[in-house]
Amino acid sequence: MSQGQAVSRRRLGSELKRLRDEAGLTLEQAASALECSASKISRLETGKGLPKQRDVRDLARLYGKEAERSLERLLRLAKEGARAGWWQEYTHLLASDPFVFDGADRYAALEAGATSIRTFDHSALPGLLQTEAYARAILDIMLPAHSPEEIAKLVEFRMRRQSVLTRAELPLRVDAIVDESVLLRMRALEAQVRAEQVDQLIQRMRLPNVDLLVLPLSAGFVRAALGNFVVLEFEESQDQDAIFVENHAGNSYLEGDFGVEKFKSIYDEARERTLGPVESVDYIRDVIGG
Repeated sequence: MSQGQAVSRRRLGSELKRLRDEAGLTLEQAASALECSASKISRLETGKGLPKQRDVRDLARLYGKEAERSLERLLRLAKEGARAGWWQEYTHLLASDPFVFDGADRYAALEAGATSIRTFDHSALPGLLQTEAYARAILDIMLPAHSPEEIAKLVEFRMRRQSVLTRAELPLRVDAIVDESVLLRMRALEAQVRAEQVDQLIQRMRLPNVDLLVLPLSAGFVRAALGNFVVLEFEESQDQDAIFVENHAGNSYLEGDFGVEKFKSIYDEARERTLGPVESVDYIRDVIGG
């Protein structure tokens, strides 16, 4: 089974960094030997650069016998990491609104390769739980400069992303917290849109790999309320977990020791103050579905 593009790049980068460290070389020394910039090697090691077979071969020769013995596996990871993801036919439509959807292709790649996510939202329902009509209503507001055809394409993109919930092997585990205000705003939707969305939420919550909990306004202030975020977790230990943070100034990613544990703690604190699973279902049915 082919690994996700993002997972392969990150795994390759982790291996390249380990091999460089074991060879006793700095980024600058490796870059000097290959006559390239240190930033190029850094981007490969962090999974952000597009891996090329030639570069991987050159680095393996430079790093010594162990790296050369691992060359076949490294080249396979490079090949998988260079493969275009299905989402790239959609994400070019987001380029004209960079402060709303910066790096959408990267997020889709990470999501496809993750084994579980924890998400907190106080503006809208998580994309993985949205109906087509709800997604269209949200995107019409967020992307006012887009044509109806472009919005339709992006709704299709969002619906295709949801396949991770029911994929045959290792369906994505989703732990979602939504602020009560998100659900109260659903009352402004047309009755049919609201009813379809409520039905879908209930159906998704029946999946063994999906938990959706409501954070009531009565819980008071929590640190999570400062902004939407997603914790993306990966099965393999060498794949560092990542944080995706949304805001009006642009979306950003945190990896490794740069805030991942902090956001996990923030999520867990908010989860302790949510309604329970049964109470969350009752709330959605009684307050939003009414």
